[in-house]
Amino acid sequence: MFKKDDIVEIRIDSLTYGGDGLGKIDNYAVFVPDTAPGDLVKAQIISSKKSYAKALLLKIIEPSKCRIKPECPLTKVCGGCQWQYIDYNEQLKIKKQIVKETLDKTSSLDIPVNDVIASDIQREYRCKIQYPIQQTKVSKKFLAGYYKKASHKLVNIKYCPAQPAIIDEITQYFRYKAQELNLKAYNETKHKGIIRHLVYRVSYTQKNITLTVVVNSNKITNSLKDLCENIYNKFDGIKGVTVNFNTSKSNVIQGRDYQLICGDDFTLEELENENKKIIFKISSASFFQVNISTAVKMFNYVRDIVKNNTKNPSILDVYAGVGSFTFWLEDLASDITAIEDSPNAVKDALENIKLNNINPKKINYLQGNADSRLEQLTKENKKYDIVILDPPRKGCSQTALNAVKQLTDKYIIYVSCNPATLARDLKYLNEFGFTPEFAQPVDMFCHTYHIESIVLLKKLS
Repeated sequence: MFKKDDIVEIRIDSLTYGGDGLGKIDNYAVFVPDTAPGDLVKAQIISSKKSYAKALLLKIIEPSKCRIKPECPLTKVCGGCQWQYIDYNEQLKIKKQIVKETLDKTSSLDIPVNDVIASDIQREYRCKIQYPIQQTKVSKKFLAGYYKKASHKLVNIKYCPAQPAIIDEITQYFRYKAQELNLKAYNETKHKGIIRHLVYRVSYTQKNITLTVVVNSNKITNSLKDLCENIYNKFDGIKGVTVNFNTSKSNVIQGRDYQLICGDDFTLEELENENKKIIFKISSASFFQVNISTAVKMFNYVRDIVKNNTKNPSILDVYAGVGSFTFWLEDLASDITAIEDSPNAVKDALENIKLNNINPKKINYLQGNADSRLEQLTKENKKYDIVILDPPRKGCSQTALNAVKQLTDKYIIYVSCNPATLARDLKYLNEFGFTPEFAQPVDMFCHTYHIESIVLLKKLS
């Protein structure tokens, strides 16, 4: 065991979910951020436990063969991306390894893990950007960007290769105009100031943007309205500007209430599967995948699972959002029941039914908490050929899983953005006869440790 401030020389063997490198000295694990598999590094121990230590990278003695020059000049400080210094093909191998090791360790199930489905684009791929806002103490200049790694200190980003270049231009204009109008940035310590976040939603197919300005207020001031109108009029690509009201003393980014200031409060995505074009209306308050080109690959992969295993199935889509899987699979299904907690997302989904000329009797959208809605369906003795689960990072509750195992005796398709909670939930479902057939990782977030996975579970007869 090492002591704090000890200097060690260590070879990095692998990367972990969270982004840190892992090496071992006499079977004692040492985690070092900003490293790559194969690096030989000098590091300083900053904390130690019985079985592992955390260290700070001091020097790369011998660089890994997979190291490359990062495109972003802020990659060493910005917490938005973790792995820009690693060759993209190597990133995919690392992500597969992370999924495999996590599933093996946590679920204790021998689940085959396929090669990662790559993103066709690795720059300017992000279609949702959330920038916290701060202000300098003396000059009162506005800062917008991502937090430094493991801190709440802001990196003022002027250029980000992971998102469309127009975002940099709009944000720079915001900095100038907000200061000119004498607006104040939110201070999370004092809970004072107005502007908390800028949230952009970019339409990949329509090439336009909606902007949401999140404020620590319950009303629109003249200066705030002027700011929104100036940004809207300055940039042709902006489809609309909305204000979101969030007065909570928490790190939740957006509150429940919105007010449209200019234009429209939604974007449209027109995406195609093998059979037809599908229109998605996505409002400022609704969730949709960050990387649209990779999302299409993921939707199609799930579609192939449905086609290859069922014919004319009844489908239950849980955590359905605006209906990404629902509408992608609608032509294959006899009927679909979708559950979504967000009223705004359900409103979008109901409009999407109309936009896509779908018989409203074929899709039954249920707004409400997933646990409550699932339990109600079990009381009604409902049965489905396929249940699709696409939960948030925390995974599914036991209440939800207990209901799901009663609602189907055939297939579950689990789509996850967190290998750890995925492994936990797969282990639980397996106790009730649902066997994971395989895991298919999907790279939705290039240059980060984040990874989506699709798992097909079959009920043992």
